Amino acid sequence: MQYGKSIRLSVLATALAFSALAHANNLAITGPGAGADGSGKASGTSYGDVKDADLQSYWQAPANSSQRVSVKWSSAVSANQVILREQGNNITGWQLVNNDNGTVLASGSSIGSSKTVNFSTVSAKKLNLEILSASAAPRIAEFEVYLNTDGGNPTDPTDPTDPTDPTDPVEPGPITSCAATPQGYASLNGGTSGGGGSNAVTVTVSTGAQLVAALQERDLNRPLTIRVNGTITPGNSGGVSKFDIKDMDNVSIIGVGNNALFDGIGIKIFRANNVIIRNLKLRYVNTGDKDAITIEGPASNIWIDHNEIYNSLNVGKDFYDELISGKKDVDNVTISYNYLHDSWKTSLWGSSDSDNYNRRITFHHNHWHKVNSRLPLFRFGQGHIYNNYYNDIQDTGINSRMGAVIRIENNVFENAKNPIVSFYSNAIGYWDTRGNSFSNIDWQEYPSDGIIAGPNVQQTAVLNLPYSFNLLPTNEVKAHVLANAGVNKCSF
Repeated sequence: MQYGKSIRLSVLATALAFSALAHANNLAITGPGAGADGSGKASGTSYGDVKDADLQSYWQAPANSSQRVSVKWSSAVSANQVILREQGNNITGWQLVNNDNGTVLASGSSIGSSKTVNFSTVSAKKLNLEILSASAAPRIAEFEVYLNTDGGNPTDPTDPTDPTDPTDPVEPGPITSCAATPQGYASLNGGTSGGGGSNAVTVTVSTGAQLVAALQERDLNRPLTIRVNGTITPGNSGGVSKFDIKDMDNVSIIGVGNNALFDGIGIKIFRANNVIIRNLKLRYVNTGDKDAITIEGPASNIWIDHNEIYNSLNVGKDFYDELISGKKDVDNVTISYNYLHDSWKTSLWGSSDSDNYNRRITFHHNHWHKVNSRLPLFRFGQGHIYNNYYNDIQDTGINSRMGAVIRIENNVFENAKNPIVSFYSNAIGYWDTRGNSFSNIDWQEYPSDGIIAGPNVQQTAVLNLPYSFNLLPTNEVKAHVLANAGVNKCSF
């Protein structure tokens, strides 16, 4: 009996301490004319429940996505920290936005009982918590706003929304273009090893029929590496329209020297994990899904490295589809050192504005040349694009849509039209731009299509990363990529 009483007293003391702190310091309560509003609420809830210092009351969104709750003031306040408190753990995608100018201050994939978000000091009359996705209608108990003049709380090295990114390289490091393991998102979740390992099976094929047999007859208990030494065509593939790496894990398809050509037929990775595609030429794919390489989730830990992939601009825009694409629940993907060229529709991630998953993709040291658009086109999720060389972009380049946040750093853009945009969706996406080079750029606004990043490119969001990586200085990127991207550059 006494034990139960002590627990109740402890809970009461914690609640009282929380209430006192919130009323004393929380600008959502104490700021000039403090109030709240939103885009909708469930029956029996109030916007004001997010700023009443009561953890038991809450604002409940009426739906699982595209919801917003805000705190606001009659005159601007200065703030650099928000604490969010959710009843339950339903939110799977969110962002904090300065409503005055649309700047994304932070974003993340979960909130839970307490999420501290630190950001550079802003002056605002309204801050929005935008809920991009949730597993069920979310309940926000508190939306606290603070100005910390003493530096705020210590940064959290595990929190991707923390403005201090502990994984950033302090200075550029050595670059190994023929690495045995990937950098970027494919390095997470135990890494990506494909068909490697001490008990792996290795098979060499020279026709598509042999490749089909190697995949269909594999021992699912052992990793599989398929080495391609020949030209693979629809005609020598036994009637299949694409090669399915489907319902299997731990597979590599690797070209031998300069001899591996997929001519008119592509590869689909579907419900598969830990897959590597390296040193292949793929071109003119007009069968199957009409993509050279496509990934459909659930799929995770995919590494696409040192390939040459191309179509033709001398055909109609819809004659071919993507060079590399992904949809549904795809995560932990790295696309590196590829030569991607002569393409209308190049790299699409998210098949529609309702394909709402938190995809995380890294693009590094790729050569994008003579391409029209989708470099990539990215809906939802998080992208990291660094040390790429873009040349001859004919329509649009990186297109961030539907709340996606893309970190774009130390890339070189030459002879390009609108290299960074948010076009063609009801909801815009965002960019964290750092250290990029722009030469001979044509920025053209199309207000009915969306927004462009230039000519004075500025960050609209911050994306912090859960991995470390080596970053080339921007002035070295072009030469390095030209020398190392594509096939037959390494001994695989």
